[in-house]
Formats: sequence, C-alpha cells, structure tokens
Amino acid sequence: MVKFYITNLFKSLDLVVILSLLFISSIGLLGVYSATYSKDTSLLFFKQALYILFGWVLILLFSRLNFRVLLEYAPVVYGINLLLLVLVPFVGKTVYGAKRWIDLGPISIQPSEFMKFSLLFLSVYALSRIEKLWSKEFLMLSLAFAIPSVIVLKQPDLGTTITYFIIYASALFFWGLKIRYYILAFVGLIISSPLLWTVLKDYQKERILAVFDPYRDYAGSGYQLIQSVIAVGSGGIFGKGFMKGTQARLLFLPEKHTDFIFSVIAEEMGFLVGFLLISAFFLIIWRAFSYTKRADIKEEVLFLGTFCSLLAFQVFVNFAMTMGLMPIVGMPLPFVSYGGSAVLTFSLLFGISLSIIREIRNKPINFSNG
Repeated sequence: MVKFYITNLFKSLDLVVILSLLFISSIGLLGVYSATYSKDTSLLFFKQALYILFGWVLILLFSRLNFRVLLEYAPVVYGINLLLLVLVPFVGKTVYGAKRWIDLGPISIQPSEFMKFSLLFLSVYALSRIEKLWSKEFLMLSLAFAIPSVIVLKQPDLGTTITYFIIYASALFFWGLKIRYYILAFVGLIISSPLLWTVLKDYQKERILAVFDPYRDYAGSGYQLIQSVIAVGSGGIFGKGFMKGTQARLLFLPEKHTDFIFSVIAEEMGFLVGFLLISAFFLIIWRAFSYTKRADIKEEVLFLGTFCSLLAFQVFVNFAMTMGLMPIVGMPLPFVSYGGSAVLTFSLLFGISLSIIREIRNKPINFSNG
C-alpha cells in the first residue's frame, strides 16, 4: 500500500524538478556543513538539516493539495504575516544592526521572508479577480505591497524589499499588463535615480560603489566582495577539496554560510559543481515555466510565471553578488544558504508549484490547440 502511494505520488510529479531540487539541497547541506564546521559539527548544520527535511515534508504535502482551494486562504495568510511583520519592531531581535527576526526560543522566524510567499499568493488571488488596471481592487493590491515594503525597508532590508517589487511587477506581467508601462517605469527610475541615491543610506551607497572599485575601501565595503571573488576564482575546475577552502576555513570570508555560501561551494568543489548547481536552478525554472503553456486556468499561469520570475531573480542576484558583479544585498540562495525562514518560504512555493504541475500533467493534452 505504501509502495503504491509513493509510486503514485512521484508519477504525478515532475521528476526533473524533484531531482534537481534534491541535488541543490544536498550541495547546500554540504556547503553549510563546511562553512559552519569548527573543530566539531556545528549546531547550525543540524538546524539547517532539519529545515531542509521539514521543507521537503511541506513540498510533498502541498503538492498533493488542491491549489484552488488553498488560494481561497490567501487573504488570511497575508493578514497573519502582516501582523507578524508589524510586531517585529516591538518584539524582534537585532542582529548586525538590523531588526528582522522574532525569537521563538531555539529558532527565529523572519516574517519579511515569509512575506514573499504571502504577497505572491495574494497577487494570484487578487489578479484573478481584477479585470481593469485602474480599479479599487488594483489600488488595494498595490497598497498590500506598499505596506510591507515600507516596513521591511526600515528594518533595513533593501534586498527583500526589491524582491517584493519583482513579485509585483512579474504578477502584473503575467496578468497581462502592457509592456509600455514597464518602459515608462524604467524611464521614471532612470530620471529619479539622483533622488533615489540621496535616499540610500551611506553603507548602501558604499556597497554600490564597491562593485566598480572594491579596492577603494578594501577593509570596508569592498572587503566581502574581494574575498568572495578570491574564493570563487581560486577553486578552479575541481575545487580545493571538501572543507579545504582557505577563504572559509581561515575566516577571511564573512557570512559564508548565508548569502555567500556559493563562494564556499565554488572554492571547495570547483567550477564543475558550481556550474551544475547553477544549471540545476535554471533547469527547474525552465521546466516549471514550460507548464504555463499547458495551463488553461489563469491562476495557474499567474502563480507559475511569478514563482519562476522570483526564483530566477534571487538565484541570479545571489550568484552575481558572490562573483562581484552586483552590490551586496540580503539575498539568500534558495535551499542552499543557511536560514529556516528562507527554506520554508521556498518549500511552500515549490509545493504549490508542484501541485499546479500535478494537475496540469493529469489533464489530457488537447492536440487541437497545436
């Protein structure tokens, strides 16, 4: 009976996505183990392993649930998440000058990370019911994005705030917003860039300038970028060997188990594993996005398209950041960087995506539509 259930479960899922994500999870755990090891296995590794395990439970559970039934709870999920986000300034704990986490004893949760899921879910719920761009419902959805964006920006967390904008812009694109609005927004961004520059904090300006010349402030804003580039470049084709990376082991690279975990992986496992890791991510994105062509329900297209956009953006920014091509922002690599909130957020997104994929795969293909 159990064997039949497991066989039926995986038969309805996309094994390319499942196996690719398993590979990513495994490489991520190896990276976190090495990055946090100090004379003995770190507690952080065990916590990450539990996060990954629980994440997979969520993925398999949500992949079996009905997407459209779950979607009805989107406003409730958003409301609860917004309440947690509002509580952060009052009960949250401060780490490295940023107050983003709520401490729950042995674990901490980051409501701003879960808000990615809540906003994407709410977007699909709202846009499937909105027919006109300039309407009361559209303004309410925009406000639903604006409120958490302002709160998170004040934490401060510019990287997460930018991901909210990506979700918003992507959801509107798959809803059918004309390209001219994106062109106008881009022109407006260029024109207002001098004003936006004055709004940025000093350390944010330094991080941007460090991309162009990291050595202008070697011991400050450029240090992390320089050490990351050294780690990635020194790994060569096959790497220095597991747990033999000098940048990680000799503590040259800060935050190596979170946003800069790819630097550890590239140094110790080399270009080959790094390339396979990047390929696995974009294989998932390509595979999941391909189902939008077979989806005949608006909500399915909205969710899969926006999810793929968010995943592609986070993966691209993290890789580019670790290679010194973009400013340093708080952008974890899904299922690779240490962090329970990020793992569970993307587990929910993957689980619902697989639920949609399962329903699409179970539909008979209509050959009359080409």
